[in-house]
Amino acid sequence: MVKRHYNKTLAWIERKRFVLLILATVLTMVLPAFADTGSHSELIYVITLSFLFIQSTIVADVGRSNKGILRIIVISMLVVIWLKPAGYDFIYVDLVELVFIAAFFVFVTSFLIRFIVKSTSVDLNVLITSINIYLLAGIIGACLTMVLYQLYPEAYNFPAYIDQPRFVHFLYYSFITMSTVGYGDITPRIPETQTLAYILSISGQLYVAIIIAFLIGKYLMQADQKKQNKDA
Repeated sequence: MVKRHYNKTLAWIERKRFVLLILATVLTMVLPAFADTGSHSELIYVITLSFLFIQSTIVADVGRSNKGILRIIVISMLVVIWLKPAGYDFIYVDLVELVFIAAFFVFVTSFLIRFIVKSTSVDLNVLITSINIYLLAGIIGACLTMVLYQLYPEAYNFPAYIDQPRFVHFLYYSFITMSTVGYGDITPRIPETQTLAYILSISGQLYVAIIIAFLIGKYLMQADQKKQNKDA
């Protein structure tokens, strides 16, 4: 009985993996912003990020032989991000954590892009995945932005109400830059951060243009194929 329910749960997770992934992404983006600025915020951020790591592992379509390696990588990353909440605040632990997170989500995003390219039709999973790639790109941008802040503490201008910049502030900056809204409350000050800003801006605009054109083209090909099959 227990094994049957376990297998059903695994099958349900497999069917809903793309929906669960975008849910994990949204929770990682939203929940920490509504928490306190103290330990609760850090804990919520780590919990939601852990959920996103695990769900990303389920979605990543790697070969059976590479699944074990991917799980080891994810477990290692979970250990790293839980060090600070557990009280082990070593020097450079934040920097290592951010680099790991950015590299891992670049890896996951590559599999999501491959899933869209290989898809034969434009269905709900393809649309959800297209959105999730953009959201993960924003998280990657936030990690890279915060890495530069860790390396160059004077690299950004912050408004007076931000005493201690947190990940949610860099996440906000990343998406505002990618969407070219540019409120101007957080601004880059040095060439390194200015370069990252225009890379994020160009990448965000190009992705939206390319993915819309790609999905429309794939949808039209799908409709044309259905018409040909019907006529035949």
